[in-house]
Amino acid sequence: MAVLSVTRKPLGVRATPGQHKVLTQAAARANRSVSSFVLSAALEAASAQASKPRKSLEEVRAIVEAAREEVRKHNPSKRDLSKELIAERRAEAARE
Repeated sequence: MAVLSVTRKPLGVRATPGQHKVLTQAAARANRSVSSFVLSAALEAASAQASKPRKSLEEVRAIVEAAREEVRKHNPSKRDLSKELIAERRAEAARE
């Protein structure tokens, strides 16, 4: 008879006390351990993400260009907003 070896890898999850309480209560309602409950929920979420089609490079470029166009609409004077922000931050740092 062949014996199957199962390798398990621990997953470290950090939660606030409030989050831990919610997870513990939900796991108890489902009659499961917290580990089993969290793993099941994570696998379900991962499967949902995996089934979503990835955007092509062209789609991503179109989204970025649309966002840039929105910024241009709200900046008719074509000021370099990033340079202004950096200058403001440097001035604040110099005052400290």
